[in-house]
Amino acid sequence: MTDDKLIDLWSEDDLDRALGALHGDVRTDQAELGATRATFLAAVHRPVRRRPRWAYALTAAAAIVALVVGGFAITTNSPGGSAEAKAELNAAADHVVAKDPVVPPGKYLYRVTHAWYENMTEIAPNRAVSYLEESLIETWIPADRTQEWMQRSASTGRRKLVSGSQEDFDAVNKLMSGSEPEVLRAKCGDFYLDAGQQPCTRAGRWQDPTPEWAAGLPRDPKALYDRLKKDAPRNSRGETELLVYAADALRTGQVPADVRSALYRALGHLDHLEVSDRAANLDGRVGIAYGSDDGEERQEIIIDPRSGDFIGERTVATSGEDRGRARSFSSVTTGIADRIGVRPAR
Repeated sequence: MTDDKLIDLWSEDDLDRALGALHGDVRTDQAELGATRATFLAAVHRPVRRRPRWAYALTAAAAIVALVVGGFAITTNSPGGSAEAKAELNAAADHVVAKDPVVPPGKYLYRVTHAWYENMTEIAPNRAVSYLEESLIETWIPADRTQEWMQRSASTGRRKLVSGSQEDFDAVNKLMSGSEPEVLRAKCGDFYLDAGQQPCTRAGRWQDPTPEWAAGLPRDPKALYDRLKKDAPRNSRGETELLVYAADALRTGQVPADVRSALYRALGHLDHLEVSDRAANLDGRVGIAYGSDDGEERQEIIIDPRSGDFIGERTVATSGEDRGRARSFSSVTTGIADRIGVRPAR
């Protein structure tokens, strides 16, 4: 029997405080909405790799277009240079626990990624409503990783109005009510195999690390940086894409401690890595945010300096009217569960 009630991770007070930092202006220029709609529809058919696939999920009943726009306003400390960031990352790497959590036989490693995204829905020409929406993706990984895993992802149904009329917001809530979580089960966590592919045979990559793939990564930080640079595609984001790839791997919770330690040190080789926030708060856990800016958006990973744990990530707009606003905000926590589909006792 599974626990189908989605977890309530933020209190109303926590969310209200976050909302208090939001910009109230939401642009509804029709030409801009049309361009954004086209971009979004293209993303539906060809998901943007930089965000988790579930961040783009739409309910089957949605007859209006949901557009991802800017979110939380971020206040950062004065950023340091790459040398400072490298020193801080090396210190964090020193605190990575030598051994990963041991999952007893018959138990499950439980991992939950919690995110808030601001969505904007166009109700009619020149009429839109903006709101925050909470999402979760939960994974149960058995002690014997070749056995069945379970993944459950969904919107919690919790939304907060940011801009627009209450009437339009109520219409959005009604339209999007009643969606069921997506529940997937598969051996080795192979939830998305290609046709004809057998479970437990995938090669592994930064976006989908396997124990065998991770075992083949170099532990020398410079060699790992070179591997990261080789694997990341050349694109307009430059070295920021390397931080995106690192975040992809860290987000999964499948990167062993020695690789995490080496990866932190490897990121110190980025030319423009910055300490972008010394007090980044994700679900009550405070960490240091390390960021790389491509000129339009800053990718950040957030690490607890006391334990070396990766606790989440953010993307923050760095140009235009949305400058300083977080476009996504997520946290990652883990625990040991007694049964598949059941959350650990608090």
